[in-house]
Formats: sequence, structure tokens, C-alpha cells
Amino acid sequence: MTDVDIASNSHWQEILDTLQLSKSVAEIDTHDIEGKEMVSLKMWEAFYYTYARWKGFSPRIDDTKSRKSDGEIYIRRWVCNKEGFRKEKFLNMPDRKKRPKEITRCGCQAVLRILRLQKTNLWRCQEFVPFHNHDLVIPSQMQFTRANREVPEAVAAQVISMNRCGIKTSSVVAHIALQSGGLDIRVIPESLILTRWRKDVKTSSSTQVGEHSSEHQKMTQLSRFGALNAYSNSMNFFASHSEATFQMAKMELEKLNTIFRASYEEGQNSQNSQPTTTYRDNPNIIQDPVRVRTKGMASTNSRKGTNDGVQGGRQCTLCGGRDHNKRTCMRRTGV
Repeated sequence: MTDVDIASNSHWQEILDTLQLSKSVAEIDTHDIEGKEMVSLKMWEAFYYTYARWKGFSPRIDDTKSRKSDGEIYIRRWVCNKEGFRKEKFLNMPDRKKRPKEITRCGCQAVLRILRLQKTNLWRCQEFVPFHNHDLVIPSQMQFTRANREVPEAVAAQVISMNRCGIKTSSVVAHIALQSGGLDIRVIPESLILTRWRKDVKTSSSTQVGEHSSEHQKMTQLSRFGALNAYSNSMNFFASHSEATFQMAKMELEKLNTIFRASYEEGQNSQNSQPTTTYRDNPNIIQDPVRVRTKGMASTNSRKGTNDGVQGGRQCTLCGGRDHNKRTCMRRTGV
């Protein structure tokens, strides 16, 4: 599945190799899954939940059968959360006191059913239906569905520690979002862009040019920092459970810190030796247009007088003289 982020499931590549899958989520058909076998129930569960997340629906457990002798599960069935219909007795209740919940089930037929084989102890898929009769959720909004509202243990431990330190909830959420790569705001609506923002961008002379601007490089660096911070927090959580794993993680981090520090200092030295190019020096960017005065009467202070050397004042339209107009002109009054 080329359209699934491998970071969302640490065992995903192993699952793909076991099922021999190389298609995208939308292209998976019944014959690609039915009859395939995997070694454990957890691997099938990890496959279906990851598949459902990138497909755009929420799965739920519909049927589980176990042996009475030892309680071991030998059949598990997952369905879409919109499978089936609401029972009639819950639709028509004469003594209802609360407002009924919104109807979400529409008889969806998507299902995954697996069976444990007694001879090999492998789990084989007996039934797989990938088709849905409802609209699917886009991957960028799947974190809001019920099946994906799960907080990892490492993140939960970090949130609890930050809360105990007195950090308010909004700041904790903003910090966790930054660790995950930041809020995904790709396009700002035109109605929210103010005119002065465009003017500030034009008059700014500190923007770097090249393949990427300095602001873009800064945001990329912050996104990488947040992703690495999330990975390191998860590693720190598991490594702190025993002294042996703690010492191992500490030694490896010291080695990596030395390597990355040397690489960072080398990059800083090479960057300082290169000349800086600004926004105004880039020939590929359209420069601001030359301001030209519009047509119209010039201001009084800018007019300089006539050919006779007399300066200032209005000119009479009757006699051509100055310091009076046609209403007070002696030629009109006859004085």
C-alpha cells in the first residue's frame, strides 16, 4: 500500500510482506485478502485498523468466539461501524424521555472475518468485503473518528507531566500538535487576507531567495524538530522502564548527539561564508511598479507663476491679471 504512512504502524511493512500486498488502499479487492494467513490475531487487527483509517471508515468488533475449555479465541469478525440497522424497539419508544441519537447505521456490508487453524495455529482470512454503501472520510479527518481517538502511552505520560507542572491545556495541545508536525493549514481563505499583509510582504527586504526562503526553511526545520521530538518521547518512555534499556539509550543518544552537532556546526560555517541575497536583488521576482501621478489639477503651492514673472495667486479670466477674480475685476465693475 503505497498511500499509507508507514509511521502510523510500526509493523506495517511486515504485514505487507506477509500478505504480499503492493496496491493502494482503494485498489484492494476480496481476492487480495481472502485465504491469506498471518501468525497472530494482533497482526490482523493492526492490518484492518490501519487499512480502515486510510480507507476512510471506523471498524468495530462484531463477533468473537472462544473455546469454553481454555477461553482462547478462534474466530474474530470486524465490521464497519455503519453495519446493520437500529432495532425497531429503539426507534418507536412511547415513553422516551431523552432525545434519540442520530441514526448512523445504514446496513454497510464491509467485513473481515478470520479463523484460527488448529494444525498450524495460523490465522486465516475466511471473509473480506471491501465495499461500502456510504460516503467515506478523507484521511486528513480520520483522527476525529471514534476508532482513531487513541492517545499513545508516551504522549499521555507527557501530557500528564505538563499538566502537573501548571501548563494550561491549550498550551499542552499546541505543544503536542507541534511535535506531530504542526497544524495542517495549507490554504488561507482570500477573505481572511488583509491588504496590509500584501504591502508588508512587498516592502520586506529581509526575505531570503533561492530554492526556499528563510521562512520556509524555518517552518520545515520546526516540523522536523516536532516529528523527531515525538519519536524521542516515545523512545524515552519505553527506555525508562528498566536500567539496562536506560543505559543503552543514553549511550546511543550521546553518540548521535556528537555526530549531529558536528554536522550542524559544519553547515553553519559553510552558510556564513556565502553572500546573502535579498528580495530586491532577485531578478526572477516582479518588482513594485513605479508610482505615477494621476491626471488632474496641480496643487496651488506647486504652480509657479506666468511668463511675466509674477508669482502666486489666481489669474482673472477677464483681464488675465492676478490677485483678483472676474467678480472683483475692474473691467467688469467699470471702476
